[in-house]
Amino acid sequence: MLKSDVATSSGRWEKHFLHLYKIVHERERYLSNEAKVVQYGAVLRYFLKFLGHDDRHSLRVNLVLYYIFTKLGDIYYKEGLQNQDNGRYFLAAEYYNEALQFARRLDDKRHVLAVLKEIYYYLGDEDACLKIEKNWAENHQPKDKFAAYMLLAQNSDKPQIKACFLAQALEMVMAQEESFYTKYQNTLDVCSQLSVLYELLGEKDNANHVKVLRDDTLKLLN
Repeated sequence: MLKSDVATSSGRWEKHFLHLYKIVHERERYLSNEAKVVQYGAVLRYFLKFLGHDDRHSLRVNLVLYYIFTKLGDIYYKEGLQNQDNGRYFLAAEYYNEALQFARRLDDKRHVLAVLKEIYYYLGDEDACLKIEKNWAENHQPKDKFAAYMLLAQNSDKPQIKACFLAQALEMVMAQEESFYTKYQNTLDVCSQLSVLYELLGEKDNANHVKVLRDDTLKLLN
């Protein structure tokens, strides 16, 4: 089959996929959650059969896939909350993780990550929560990552995790849209917190490294 024929077929399948989605979306408000799962699931199966082999989709297809996976995630998450059902939480997490692959806006990614963090919190999965928190912080503009990591550090009550977030914040200081004086003050603040944490954790080499950085920063300010 010629490339032009493949492109024509792909375009036809994409058009049909968007048409199927439009049909379900337009009658969504009349459907029960069970019916939404069935009908949106059918739309996804069509996608996997005819378009899933190619990752070069149009923006409209990506938006539709993000919407469908988020919609299904919302359904199972709400049911999980209502019934305290871990099985529903797991299904919701699967759909939200799929939605992340098709999210193009940072706001959309942060929204999904925030919900995923809540799900993993309810499931008691600390490792997954930590991974999601890091992903959430990374999905900020460079100038905002310092504040994001500082917020995570502030909200953590575990020294090892707090130190991890502070160390990430320290790497992001210079990307802030602040004056050099403010950046250096932030560096001093983070270094002071990190040195205490590293000593508490028995990480002497890291503590000494941070103290040297703090002293060098003080010299620049004087």
